[in-house]
Amino acid sequence: MSTELPSLDRTAVVLHEPQDLVNIALVIRAMKNMGLARLRLVRPVEFDAWRITGVAHDTHDIVEAVEIYDELSDALADANYALAATARRRSSRQDWWTPEQAAAELLPRGSSVALLFGREDRGLPNDALDLCHGAVSIPVNPNHPSMNIAHAAVVILYEWRKAAMAADGVAPRDMSFKTRRQTPPATHEALEDFFDKWQTAMEEVGLFHGIDPIPKMRSFRSIFQRSDLDMRELGLMQAAAYEVLHFAQREKKRARERLEKELG
Repeated sequence: MSTELPSLDRTAVVLHEPQDLVNIALVIRAMKNMGLARLRLVRPVEFDAWRITGVAHDTHDIVEAVEIYDELSDALADANYALAATARRRSSRQDWWTPEQAAAELLPRGSSVALLFGREDRGLPNDALDLCHGAVSIPVNPNHPSMNIAHAAVVILYEWRKAAMAADGVAPRDMSFKTRRQTPPATHEALEDFFDKWQTAMEEVGLFHGIDPIPKMRSFRSIFQRSDLDMRELGLMQAAAYEVLHFAQREKKRARERLEKELG
């Protein structure tokens, strides 16, 4: 199954003896989020595609392609590099990386990689670690290193995706707000006209009643000038000032009419 990042096609996620179907579903959801598509399960306690897709929506493509193995060695057989996710260092002869280091090191090689995660209750046994070329450990709080398998998968696969984007020359998604300045920045003249209207509007609603308006207007000027308004945004504020004025005028008119009615 092909992903939108070719480098990720060479990575398989392997869960060794997973105990909880919900955790399988959450790992699949993490894979879908990060763009990986190949999942292998070794002796899962339970596998129910219908229930999994009920937990991890829109993941039918991954679920339908899941491979189930009786032996871990078979699940790792075609990998050039098997990497164990574990919280504790158990062998000094293995390479030992953080998720970021492992992704940066392995993905550019163009080799097939198996990311191995252990069972929920006791992680990976020593014989499983012996089958791996190296290990990856998330630098968590050393006083509480155990992580839920799905949480660990999200962290590691996120780094895998970042490295794949770099390897495939894909620019990071633009998460910034939409580009401003589709209209020109507000001019000094337009701002001054707005400040006149704003002061009048604030006077009409009684904000400056009994006080000098200049200090308050300095504060308003500072607020709006820091906002770096463009002409569209300034027009919106100008419209708000006009609406305040019109509302105040309507209220005054209603008050006069009520008074005239009461006086007969």
